Amino acid sequence: MMKAQMLLRVWRCYLAITLRDPRDPLPQFIARLGRAPTRAGVRIPPLRMRRAVLRALHIGPWRPTCLANALVLYRLLREQGDSAELVIGLPIEALTHHAHAWVELNGVDLGPFPGAHHAPLARFG
Repeated sequence: MMKAQMLLRVWRCYLAITLRDPRDPLPQFIARLGRAPTRAGVRIPPLRMRRAVLRALHIGPWRPTCLANALVLYRLLREQGDSAELVIGLPIEALTHHAHAWVELNGVDLGPFPGAHHAPLARFG
């Protein structure tokens, strides 16, 4: 897949995620993302997909939230048939309520990092 095509896929997915109805409960929204129909075509290795998503969504000093990054990566991996899970957790020794979202595939943290230093509170997939 050409870089331009991948960039368009990432941004199309990102826009669909950011323009969702804010009244739509997050668990139901994630469930719908996870039921993505499998796309025919070239399968992109998950680590390469992660790199493409993080690079495409990082423009200058602007970066989307970890949740937005994770939702895009989750959706694109599910579209190609990977059994990705979206995980939301808190730091292991949390002093605040600031959560982090990341994607796992077969128990491996694909990012956005640092999911490994967080205790999972919810898993979707």
